Amino acid sequence: MASKHPGYALIMIIIISSLLLTLAGLFTKLVYNSLAGGNAVYLSAQAFYLAEAGIEKGKAELANNSNWYTDLPHGTEDDSDWLINSAIGQTNNLGGGTFKIIREQGKMLLCAVGSKGKGVCIQKVKFSIAPLRILNWGKI
Repeated sequence: MASKHPGYALIMIIIISSLLLTLAGLFTKLVYNSLAGGNAVYLSAQAFYLAEAGIEKGKAELANNSNWYTDLPHGTEDDSDWLINSAIGQTNNLGGGTFKIIREQGKMLLCAVGSKGKGVCIQKVKFSIAPLRILNWGKI
């Protein structure tokens, strides 16, 4: 028995296939974005803990030598670009990431830059000497 509308089944198959491909593409994008977001959060958390390790190492350096510093004075206090890219600091590797400790000469500010992959975190601590006392702790 012949249909009154030849090719109707083919058109329906093409429409249904297009819808399924569109849904598959959207699902793939959703999964990729979830994985990328989760990875970014993971790397950010790792960078935070690396910066914390840098602060602790810097506190130990200051406890041993209150005149210890890594860099000459720099203009602004919260210059994150300088801290990440230009400050000499003291760099250490830990757990597949790195942390850099920065203390400018004559300033009562200790900074640490933690980085793992694309995750970067900067911690700063204002302190006083003799005895070493933390006055303010924050994230840049």
